[in-house]
Amino acid sequence: MVERSSVANKSKELGVDPKTGKNVYVKLGKYGAYVQLGENPDDNGGEKPKFAPLRVGQFIENIALADAIELLKLPRTLGDFEEKTVVANIGRFGPYVLHDKKFVSIPKGEDPYTITYDRAIELIHAKRELDANRLIKSFAGEGNTEIEILNGRFGPYIKAGKKNVKIPKGKEPSELTLEECITLAANAPEKKGWGRFGRGKKKEAEVPVKAAKKTVTKKAAPKKVAAKKVAAKKPIAKVKKVAAKKVKKK
Repeated sequence: MVERSSVANKSKELGVDPKTGKNVYVKLGKYGAYVQLGENPDDNGGEKPKFAPLRVGQFIENIALADAIELLKLPRTLGDFEEKTVVANIGRFGPYVLHDKKFVSIPKGEDPYTITYDRAIELIHAKRELDANRLIKSFAGEGNTEIEILNGRFGPYIKAGKKNVKIPKGKEPSELTLEECITLAANAPEKKGWGRFGRGKKKEAEVPVKAAKKTVTKKAAPKKVAAKKVAAKKPIAKVKKVAAKKVKKK
């Protein structure tokens, strides 16, 4: 596998698309390697180029023009369903089917380059059924389409526009009125981060700066110098005075 650092800021021209006459490039972007059909628009505007991500097993160093042209077949228009166009494509979060402004994920093992119209319709119906089971209560009949009570991963909750509101314990979700939902939504705290109920990254609390402690320099206690033991001098043996014998004169 080619290391990202070795191809950073790299762009390579692969050739000319025979169908459009535009140049085809392979480049490395923020979300990985991709191919581009056409030139980048200048400051005065112009036609935007077409992009397609590289597939698994393809690398910027060895992709050919024919491979790039095949990749540029996305997005694929599969046909119309309920008078709306059905499109297969690959996005930032993987392959999907787009219909009536709604995204339906294509399961792993299935290919957006080969998925059929019939299979795409199956996925659309499955998504609708899943969404229907999610819905506990709607207030559309009362003229409010912004508020719904839904089943979520962590249990029932109120969806009020872009705000997700936790239902208090002891409340039966299906029995909540529109007025109660509006009140709960108004009193709910604003979302602080990503995730349901704002359980994302909490704002870091400001840490008060502690006053610098005065450093008290302790005076080192004078070291006690051990008195050297002076070896006791041995008493000098007293020299006995020998009385000089008087020599008697003869």
